[in-house]
Amino acid sequence: MIPHRHTLLRIRLHKCLYLHHTFVFAFVAVVHNSTADLPFGTAFTGDNQQMDRRGHKRTLGDGSASTSYDSVQKRQRSCPERRDVETNIRRAKEIMKKIKSNLREYKYEDSNPSKKLIKYIRKHISNLDHSIKKKTTVGVFGKTGAGKSSLINAVLGGKDLLPSGTLCACTSVIIQVGANITDSNYTAEIEFISKEEWEDELKTLLDVLSKDGEEKDDAMFSTAKEKITALYGEEGLTMTLENLMKNDSFTGITEFLTSKIKIIICENGSELSEEIECYVQHDDSNPGGCYWPVVKSVTIKIPNCKDFLEHVLIVDLPGTGDYNKSRDEMWRLKLRDCSTVWIVSEINRAGSDKAAWEILSNSITDMAQGGECTSISFICTKTDDINPQNYMRSAKLKDEDFQITSQDSERTNKRKTACILHRNDRAKERVKKNFNQQDIVQTHFNCDDDFFTVFTVSSEEFTKEDPILKPEETEIPMLRDLLRKYNSSHTNEMTSHYISGALGILSLIQGSKESDTEMIEESSRLYINLDTNLYNALDHLRKHCALIYNSLEEHLLKGARESEEKCVETAKELIEPKKDGRGFHQTLTALCKNDGFYRSKKGTTDLNTHLAKHMLQHIDKAFSDFFPVQGKATEISLQANIDKFTIIPDDLITQYTASPVLIHMLKFLQTEEMKFKAMLKQEIVKQKKRIYASLHESIKSTMQPCYQSAAAITGPGSMRKRQKMLLNHIDSSKSEIFQKAQKDMCGLVDNTLHFTLEEIKARLLKSMGHSLLNKNTLPYINVTKEIEELKKLSAQV
Repeated sequence: MIPHRHTLLRIRLHKCLYLHHTFVFAFVAVVHNSTADLPFGTAFTGDNQQMDRRGHKRTLGDGSASTSYDSVQKRQRSCPERRDVETNIRRAKEIMKKIKSNLREYKYEDSNPSKKLIKYIRKHISNLDHSIKKKTTVGVFGKTGAGKSSLINAVLGGKDLLPSGTLCACTSVIIQVGANITDSNYTAEIEFISKEEWEDELKTLLDVLSKDGEEKDDAMFSTAKEKITALYGEEGLTMTLENLMKNDSFTGITEFLTSKIKIIICENGSELSEEIECYVQHDDSNPGGCYWPVVKSVTIKIPNCKDFLEHVLIVDLPGTGDYNKSRDEMWRLKLRDCSTVWIVSEINRAGSDKAAWEILSNSITDMAQGGECTSISFICTKTDDINPQNYMRSAKLKDEDFQITSQDSERTNKRKTACILHRNDRAKERVKKNFNQQDIVQTHFNCDDDFFTVFTVSSEEFTKEDPILKPEETEIPMLRDLLRKYNSSHTNEMTSHYISGALGILSLIQGSKESDTEMIEESSRLYINLDTNLYNALDHLRKHCALIYNSLEEHLLKGARESEEKCVETAKELIEPKKDGRGFHQTLTALCKNDGFYRSKKGTTDLNTHLAKHMLQHIDKAFSDFFPVQGKATEISLQANIDKFTIIPDDLITQYTASPVLIHMLKFLQTEEMKFKAMLKQEIVKQKKRIYASLHESIKSTMQPCYQSAAAITGPGSMRKRQKMLLNHIDSSKSEIFQKAQKDMCGLVDNTLHFTLEEIKARLLKSMGHSLLNKNTLPYINVTKEIEELKKLSAQV
C-alpha cells in the first residue's frame, strides 16, 4: 500500500523552519489534529524512485548555389514575429539579470533569515534559463538512392553539405544535423564505437568470412568484406585479429583509440562534406582510407539557419543496418526520440514502394507507444525525373489538356512542368490512399487530418541554375517552413515559460515587502487553505494513478498468460522460418551474438520484442490512452489529469484580490504550479518510453545467458543445435521470462506514478513555505515597474 503522509503536520515543520512567532504556533496547533492520513487505495509493487518564391541566385558562405531565400538578412526581414519574440525574451532576461544583481548587493547580516529567501530567489532566476523542452527531432527514413541526402541539402540551402550516395555507397552511420549558433563555421562531431566493441565485431566479421556452403550468408559475407577492406585495405582480409587490432592500424583516427569525439571545423559546407566523407561513406576506390566501420554517429552543425534549426535536430536514420550492435542500439534510441518522421521515396516508386511502408511498420511501436512521434510526412523525391512524352502517353494526356499550343516557344519546358505537377497530384492521392490502408499505423496513432502529409519535391530543380519549376513548385520551401514552424513553436514556448516564470519570481519579491502580525496570521490561514486543497487534489490524482496501475497490470497479466501459452510457436516464426534456409545459419548466429536484436540490409530481426508481442497487443490501447504523445490527450491520460491538478481555483484568486501581498504570493504559486506540471509532463514522456521498452529489455536480460551459449556453438549441425537450445530455453523458462517482464513493467509504472505524486507534493509544499510561512521581508526592493513591463511582454508572446 502507498500510505498518504500528507497532513498538516507539515505546517508545523515549515513553521519551525520559517517562523519563531508564538502566535502562529498557537494558530497552527489548533488545526493540526483535524486531519488524518488517507490511503492510496491501491497496492503497488516496486520501490519508490526519485518557402515563398525564390529570388535571384546567390551563394552561401561555401560558394555553393543557393537563393536569396537563404540570406540571413532577408530571413530576418521576413520574420518580424520571430524578431519580436527574440526582442521580448532578451528584454525579459535583462530585467531578471538586473534583479539578480540587485539581490546580490542587498545588505543583510549572515545571521539574517532573509539570506535564505534571497538565495532561493536567485536560484529561481538562474533556473529560468534551463529549458524544460528538448529539441524537436525530425527522423528521415529512406532506402539508399531515394534522395535523402539531396533532400536534406536542399532544405538546408546547400547543394553539397551532406555526401550523397550517387557514386559511393552510403552506410548505416547515423547523421544528425543541427544549427551552429555560436559562429559562422561548419562543424562535425564524430563519435566512434569503443575499441572493445570493434574487437567483438571483428571476431564476428572474420567468422562470417570463414563460412562456406550452406552456412554462408551472401549479404553478411559482402558486408564483412566491405567493412574490413574499407578500414584496412585488401590486405586486411588475410590479417589475424591480433594484427587488425594493433594501434598502428588507426593512426588516422587517434580519437578512436582514446574514446574521444573527433571535431572537424571548416569555413564552408563543401569543405566539410569532403572532410567527413570517409566517416560516412564506403568508397571502393579508397580501400583502407574509409573509417565508417568504427563510426557510431556524426553530428553536423551549420551556421545561418537559426530561424529553422536552432531548436530542431534532423536525423538521417539509415533504412538498413550492417550488423553493428552499437549503431543498432543508437538507431533505436534515436527513433524513439523522433517528434516527427519523414519517409523518403522516389516518386516513380512512391505508389508501390513496399520497402518504405515496411520500414514504417517495423518501427511503429518505437515511434508510438515506445516513442514520441506526433506526425508523419511522406516525401516523394526526384519529381523532375520524368519523360514527358512517355508520361503523357501512359496518362492519355495531350498538349491541349495543359493549354499548350504548338506555336509556344516554351512548349518543351511547359510540357515537362505540366507533367511534373500532374504526376505530383496523382502521387499524393495514391500515397494517401496507401496510408489509409496501413492498418497497423491506424491502430497505433490518432490519425487526424494533421497527422499525415505528402510532399512532392525536386531537390535538383530547387538548386540548379536554370530551373523550369518555380521554387514553390519544388515544395522544398514548404519543408523549410515546416522546420521553421517546429522551431518557432519551441521558441514561443520557451519565451512564454521564461516570462511567466519571471513574473512569478517578481510576485514573490513584491509580496515579501511587508510582514506584520496581521499579515503573518492571514498568510497562515491561506497556507492552511492551500494545504487542504493540495491534500484533496493529490487524493484525486492518487486515485487516478491507481486506476492506471490496475488497468495496465490486468492487461499485462492476460498478455503474460497468452505469451506463455504461445511462446514456442511465436519463437519458431523467427528461429525456424518457413523459407529457404540458405544463409539463415549466419542470420541466427548474428541474432544470438547481438542478444536477440540486429539490423541487416534485409531488415530488422528482433526476437525479444517478437516474444513480447502478445503482451504488447494486450496493453497497447490502454498504454496509448494513459500515456499519449499526440496533442489530443484523452481524459483518462495521466497528462490530462496533471493539467487539471490545481490548488489555486479561480474563486480563491477572487477572494484575495483586495490583499496586494497575498495576491502576489498566489500568483507566484500559480506560476510554480504551472512550471512543475510542465516539467512533469516532459518527464512522463521520457519515462513512458522506458516503461514500454522494458518488456524488450527484460526478455533480453532473461534470454541473454541462452543467447551467449547458443552463439558459442560451432561445427557441423550448429544451426539446428542453436535452434533447439533457444526453443528449449524459451519453453522451460517461459514462466520466468514473462512473469519477470510483467513485474518489471509494473515496477516502472509504479515508480513513475509515485514520482509524479511525490514531486508535486514536495515542490508545492516548498514553494508554499517560502511564500507564506516566511516572516522575513525585502522592504527595499520594489519591482512594480518590472512586473508591468513583463506583463506587456507576456501579452505579446
